[in-house]
Amino acid sequence: MSRVVEPQSEASEIARLRKVVARLKKLTVKYQQAELIQKALFRISELASAVQDINQFYSSCHSIIGELMFAKNFFICLYDDVDDTVQFVYFVDEYDDASTIDSFPMEVLRRGMTGYVMRTGQPFWYATGNFQELVAAGEIKDLGAAPVDWLGVPLKSNGRVIGAMVIQSYTDDQTYSQADQDLLVFVSQHIVNALDRLRQREFLQAEIARQTAELRDINRNLTIEIAERKRAEQVSSVLFSIAEMTNTSDSMSSFYRALHEQIGQLINNDNFFVALVDEERRELSFPYYVDEFDTQVQKSRPLGRGMTEYVIRHQRPVFINQETFQRLTAKDEIEATSDYGTQPLQWLGSPLIVDDEVIGVLSVQTYRKDVSYKQDDLDLLNFVSQHVAVAIERRRNSEEVKRMNAYLERKVAERTEELVDEIERRKKIEEKLYYDAHHDALTGLPNRALFTERLERVLKHKQRFPHHHFAVLFVDLDRFKDINDSLGHSAGDTFLLEASKRICSCVRENDTVARLGGDEFVILLDMMQHIDDAREVAARIIQQMQKPFEHGESSHFSGASVGIAECRGDGDTAERLLRDADAAMYQAKSMGRGRYVVFDEQIHRDLVASLHSETELRHAELDQDFTIRAETIHDYANQQPVGTELVTRWHRDGAKISAERLFALAEKTGMLVSLDHWLLQRSCEIAHAQPDTPALFVSLSSKHLYKLADVHKLEQMIREAHVAPERIVMTFSEADLNYNSKRQLTALKKLSEFGVKLALNHFGRNAGALQFILNHPFDFVILDPQFVEHATDSERSQKMIEHVVKLCGDLQIALIAAGVKSPELSDQLAQLGVMYQQGAHFGEARHLKRNDLL
Repeated sequence: MSRVVEPQSEASEIARLRKVVARLKKLTVKYQQAELIQKALFRISELASAVQDINQFYSSCHSIIGELMFAKNFFICLYDDVDDTVQFVYFVDEYDDASTIDSFPMEVLRRGMTGYVMRTGQPFWYATGNFQELVAAGEIKDLGAAPVDWLGVPLKSNGRVIGAMVIQSYTDDQTYSQADQDLLVFVSQHIVNALDRLRQREFLQAEIARQTAELRDINRNLTIEIAERKRAEQVSSVLFSIAEMTNTSDSMSSFYRALHEQIGQLINNDNFFVALVDEERRELSFPYYVDEFDTQVQKSRPLGRGMTEYVIRHQRPVFINQETFQRLTAKDEIEATSDYGTQPLQWLGSPLIVDDEVIGVLSVQTYRKDVSYKQDDLDLLNFVSQHVAVAIERRRNSEEVKRMNAYLERKVAERTEELVDEIERRKKIEEKLYYDAHHDALTGLPNRALFTERLERVLKHKQRFPHHHFAVLFVDLDRFKDINDSLGHSAGDTFLLEASKRICSCVRENDTVARLGGDEFVILLDMMQHIDDAREVAARIIQQMQKPFEHGESSHFSGASVGIAECRGDGDTAERLLRDADAAMYQAKSMGRGRYVVFDEQIHRDLVASLHSETELRHAELDQDFTIRAETIHDYANQQPVGTELVTRWHRDGAKISAERLFALAEKTGMLVSLDHWLLQRSCEIAHAQPDTPALFVSLSSKHLYKLADVHKLEQMIREAHVAPERIVMTFSEADLNYNSKRQLTALKKLSEFGVKLALNHFGRNAGALQFILNHPFDFVILDPQFVEHATDSERSQKMIEHVVKLCGDLQIALIAAGVKSPELSDQLAQLGVMYQQGAHFGEARHLKRNDLL
């Protein structure tokens, strides 16, 4: 029984042992595989430090994976997020050529199996059978013939997919398993870690190489900078020595020797010379010359065509070697003769320039091949030559100064005596200059500057002594311009001298009389008791100026208008006093001249209003703000119009400004001539548009009668308008004319010869009107309304009118009465012989606007 049991126990033991052996074999295979994987991982880890470049790393990874599984077809791709492409950094395949696969846009691979792995971050095994499901779901597109088996795993770094690693098989006997997938995923992480370390190492190596290159460049630049600084220090030392030599050298010869020695520290100067040009620029001298071959050199020679002369002509440094010498010789820039010494192998010359003028040349040269110059040497020589030129010029000037000092010392004694006389003479000149600067050249009276100075001194005195009273008188001579224009400037000067004497005779010695210019005088009445004192002085001046002025055999009458401004208080100013006295003077002139006016606030308000009016007049538009007042002239005999008087009127703020007021404003603003031209142009337009109308009487200013150019302008306007001259009658006011003015008479004759008719307006308003009738070529005389207004009730007025009618009849001058307001006055004038009449009796005057006709 026991024997039967034994065989059964033995069989059980054998079976158990077999199971143990089988398990041991599995464990052995498992341990061998684990050891193989461990070695593979260790080798991958070592690759990061063992391989030389990245391509070797990828190839080694392929070999290691090939030992673990079938990897005959293998590739690694990496994603570049900068340009959204996939780089195939390593590619081995049985059928596809690796050279045709480099990179693809991610958009192309996104729906492929490789793109699926990179997009999802999950491994993909083709043989699992879910390929068609993914295709159907749109996750993967069928991009062509599929492999037999395909296995891809993502490459992740810090949780981010950076690429993919793929193995594939094209034969049925080579497929993959789940274990291969797990193993490939496991290995991929170690490959990524090794790849990161390798990339980091390459980055560090590249950074080290870059920084090493930068340090190498910095070191090279520092070496160059150190050399340049040493060179600059040496150059500075030489320049400093050259500057010192100008003061320490005993003579020019010792200076040139020291200069030669100093330049030798910077450049080879075994052969060296200094050449200078004489003041006439005809000869070239060599005050210093050192040469190995030419020991006997001429001290000077005429300027020729040598290399030195070439530098002087072109005023720039030159580097001449044998090739350059031949080229310049061929161009006839320099001559190759022995007169200029032995020809060197290399020659450097730099001009010595002072005040943009070449005074000489500094040169070095060599006859030996072992001594070679460069462009840097020429630049250095040119730099040094600039300082040498200044040093030479200073040295030469220093010697010249010494020579001149000796000469000056001889002259000092002689000149000292002359200077005493010169100082005295200059003092007199300065006194005269001061006198001339503060006095009028014609009359010798104080001028504006001196008068203002004295006035300000009196104002300061007023501040200390409030009881001190004074006044300023502004005197303007009447009709001075007429005298000056008719008799000439010489007579005008004589008149001003006489006027200044008369004014001075009316004031005290402590008062100041000054001439401001032209016919304007000012008086400072100092220490005045009352304003009546100023009135008395003004009255005496007016009385003196009313006396006749004798010129030759004729007598001329003038007058004076005086404005008085009294100091109001210690806060008054010189400017205010002069301004107020001037304003008061103009008020006196506007009231009829020959009188005085004391300034008050009403005058100031009138002055401001006048300034406003002048400003508005300057901004007025001719065709918008001005109209033409047209008043018909009738023939009493047939009650028919024989002419129309045209006068410019200004509409300001809806009101019409009188002709006299407009004339005064236009004269102040200088617009009188422009307004007259506008009136004449409109008159010509009316005459051209209405050829059947009677003559047009155009009221103009005498401003046109002083220059022939102004007369020609009037004639030109009529010609250009294509109007017959005889249809235009130019009227000039008696008050605006000067019967002694030869220029006015000449201008009136020119206009009469041109063909226009002439009329004397406002006859009888002033004295001397008969002179105009007798001597001037007037065709019409228009009696002033004041002259005829008493013709119905004054026998004296009737006799005067009869006298004028007879005189005009004898002279064949037509007579016109203006201002006829009633039928009685019209009939009376007709009985007296005045048949042409105008005025309110014949109807209201019309105001013509732009483009209006009669």
